[in-house]
Order: sequence, then structure tokens, then C-alpha cells
Amino acid sequence: MKSIRMTIQLTSIRSRGKDNSMGFSGSTPELQPEEQVEFMRLNGINLDTLFSPLDEPKAEEIKVKSELHTKTQGQRVRAVIFILWKQSGEKEPFETFYQNKTEKIINFLKEQLEN
Repeated sequence: MKSIRMTIQLTSIRSRGKDNSMGFSGSTPELQPEEQVEFMRLNGINLDTLFSPLDEPKAEEIKVKSELHTKTQGQRVRAVIFILWKQSGEKEPFETFYQNKTEKIINFLKEQLEN
């Protein structure tokens, strides 16, 4: 994967609710097809970002120290099992479906252990 450096213009900034995070949208300059491909590859991953105004070359930098909150591995597993439950037609309560699937995962992992 490649890094991309370009000038962008923020077009929308919004509060994301009670966790004090912010969402934003921006516009890029016109990109070549290969640049578009590389830009799309960055979708959905954590990025290191610096927003620095071009008309203020000596702008003071503010370092945000808190981390981007992402789902834990356990939350990701539960979300995938939930989608699987939805796709299977929701034939039983989700908690039952979830327990059955996680038991299968646990048993599979146990089989990998040395005696």
C-alpha cells in the first residue's frame, strides 16, 4: 500500500455525538486513475493525518493524543456473527445463534491445542 500526499479542501465538518469525535468530508484535486485506485485502498483503515493550512506556513501544530476507537476483535466477531444470523433468516433468537457459533469456534480452537 502507498501513502498519498495532496492538497484537499474540507467541505463539511460535523460532530459525531456523545463521544466528542468529529466527521468530515473533503474534496481532492483531480486525480489520475492510478491515484484514484491508491486513494480508494485507504478507505476504512486508520491513517496518520496532518491538516495544515497552506496560507499559514508556520501554523502551530496541535497534537491529538487520544486514539481512534475501533472495534475490539470480540466486537468484530459478534458483528460478523450477527450478519450471518440475518443472512440465515433469523430462525432462532440471536443470542442462541451467537452461543452456538461461538461454541463451534471455541471447540475448533481447542482441537488445535496440544494435549
